Amino acid sequence: MAGFGVIVEFSRSKFTSSDNLSCSGVYLGNGFVLTHGTIIIDVIKNKLGKALLQEILRKGFIDYEKDASLITETFQATCSEFQIIIPTEHINSVKEELQVPPKTTSDDQRYLLSSAASTEPENGTRASHSRGKAIWEKPRNSSKPNDNLMQKTLRYSSHPASVAMVFLQDGITESLSTIMPSSQGWKLTEDKDENLTTQFERILLSTFVVLKIMKNGQEEVGKASITDLISSVKKIANITTRSQKGSGVFVESSPFGSLSPDVFLNSLSYGIISNVCGRNGDVLLTDARCIMGSEGAPVFSDNEKRNLCGLVISPFCWRQGEWLGLTLVASACTILTVLMHHLKSDFHEENSLEFTKNVESDQQSTKQLHEVSNGISSLMFDDKSSVVSLQLCEKMLKKSMNEGFAKIVDSCVVGVQCGSGWGSGVIVNKTPGIIITCAHVIGPANSGAVKIVLADGSNHQGQVVFKTRPATLTTQNTGTCRQGKSVWDLAIIATAKSLPSSLPLATEIHPKGWPVVVAGYGVFSPRYLPTPTLSRGIISKTINFPVQSLHLSEHQSFAVEHSSLSEETNTLMISKVSEDCTDSCKIKDGFFSQSSQNIELHCGREDSKKHSIDSFADYWTVCMKNDQMIPLMMQTTCAVYAGTSGGPVIALHPQHGFQVVGIVVCNTQDTKNKASFPHINLAVPAPAIARIIEEYIISGDKNVLSYLDIESTAASQLWALGVLSKSSL
Repeated sequence: MAGFGVIVEFSRSKFTSSDNLSCSGVYLGNGFVLTHGTIIIDVIKNKLGKALLQEILRKGFIDYEKDASLITETFQATCSEFQIIIPTEHINSVKEELQVPPKTTSDDQRYLLSSAASTEPENGTRASHSRGKAIWEKPRNSSKPNDNLMQKTLRYSSHPASVAMVFLQDGITESLSTIMPSSQGWKLTEDKDENLTTQFERILLSTFVVLKIMKNGQEEVGKASITDLISSVKKIANITTRSQKGSGVFVESSPFGSLSPDVFLNSLSYGIISNVCGRNGDVLLTDARCIMGSEGAPVFSDNEKRNLCGLVISPFCWRQGEWLGLTLVASACTILTVLMHHLKSDFHEENSLEFTKNVESDQQSTKQLHEVSNGISSLMFDDKSSVVSLQLCEKMLKKSMNEGFAKIVDSCVVGVQCGSGWGSGVIVNKTPGIIITCAHVIGPANSGAVKIVLADGSNHQGQVVFKTRPATLTTQNTGTCRQGKSVWDLAIIATAKSLPSSLPLATEIHPKGWPVVVAGYGVFSPRYLPTPTLSRGIISKTINFPVQSLHLSEHQSFAVEHSSLSEETNTLMISKVSEDCTDSCKIKDGFFSQSSQNIELHCGREDSKKHSIDSFADYWTVCMKNDQMIPLMMQTTCAVYAGTSGGPVIALHPQHGFQVVGIVVCNTQDTKNKASFPHINLAVPAPAIARIIEEYIISGDKNVLSYLDIESTAASQLWALGVLSKSSL
């Protein structure tokens, strides 16, 4: 059996344990293991490994068939040794292939060597730090455990191995250069060596190593073994597929490397493919949570066959005080294709279809996907049916995300560029183009002009027609009074050009625990990665607030007068932008009512039915008379980063298909330690604003947007978690 995860351990026999590294890998069969180049970083950094690195860069690979002396001399000169740690459940299959009984090494003898711990252990061990890697050492006064007991409880065995091949996947280097330019200050590895250039880091992340388990600890890799390697790669190709953006994946990794195989070996992490980068889909992003020691781990698609689809190349983890729950993954298809090409096999031409035969069709349209979702049931969101609905929706969401969900998202989610910064937005109407985003995203806009970037790389001029006045734009945890500030952080943008697609706003609250996906341009600018990145989670909770405690602002901060759309010039013509109070709606006797101000149309949708602000005022009057509650805030477990603000929270409704259930506003941050928590984030619930937006789209009456600018000191305090959060969004 092949395709399972293992641990790869590197040590230097003539040095202390602080020179040991470990990471994950995937067993290919016939005694071969494929892992990431992280495991040999100490070799290629060493001046004794310079010749080996130069040869790899010159021709893209080295193997034991043609470069035996170079490999032997380099790893002997650097005193390098390798061990492969294999789970017990796979020992028999490996034993049959190697035709040799496995040699079990106790945990006490191996001393728990690790390359990536970041917290203090609780078992009496101590951590020493070298080049940014925490190395766990055995306490000097620890007693030796009972060997017989260890043999009975061990869940793994350790085998010596030698290097069979080292090769580069140039597509990864190209992809990383595109989405992570050096000008953005990326640090791609945990190694703190200041001499490591960005170029070297990209080379390292594009490097892969093939190891061969040695029989009886003595056999070296030769010509026959290279033939076996080709055979192994061909077989592993049969369980390899390309995963689409949005599809579910499992990562079988060993956190902390070889710190404690009994605990961490082949732990599973689940997520989705958040994005795909490169001309051939060379690099994948996943929100499956991985940490150091997971490099080289196999990634499997969430289908019945659990096809291999990738190898972890770098868990982002911490970056500039922010916890990044994203992981860089190399496509298994392209890795194996490059590997076979370097082995001078004709496999690449004849059998390339092996990699794509399991690819799901991505040609499903929005209509087809909605038809699929409509087939779930007619269950509504009531207490009796919510559990059943959740199970059905989870099943259908998974199916739909494998059938082209990402294409819907890509066509409806946009990048919003304003000055040197950017945020996200969601299209809620195609003609005219209407986009919802956050007020703090378009805060620096001059005269309300912003740039809208679509997933196909094209861009449009957008004009801010309304924005609220959230406290995040004016105070920064200074204790400033929050009176006179908007409850919600929202902005509405219009475009003269029609937009490709749109998503409807949900009109009813989805229950706690409902599966959702957040889409936006978090971490990566749309300039470098044009398609939005996804993260999957659930609705943690929704907080409701009494309507009677809310009131309209008497100081609107942004109003557009005498505006018109020009299809000929493809721009939105604004003759005057006023900061004055329009005072279009006021509180009177505790009810919302329309004033005598003139209503100006600027982007009315072609519709036989024209609405007026009176209809919405009547709706709010009824809400207040009945002491109704409105959804004020939504929390999700999706990963939200700087740049995601304004992006949609998307859910699959049992009857109505995909809907926007929220607009992302911020994540949370520990202001003392300056650490952000992306998986605890807040959004404006769509049902609270859906009718307002619909009235505006149908009538073109910008005054109805005044209802987005509601005020409540108590409600604003909720958004500030008691004090104003300093979220980086």
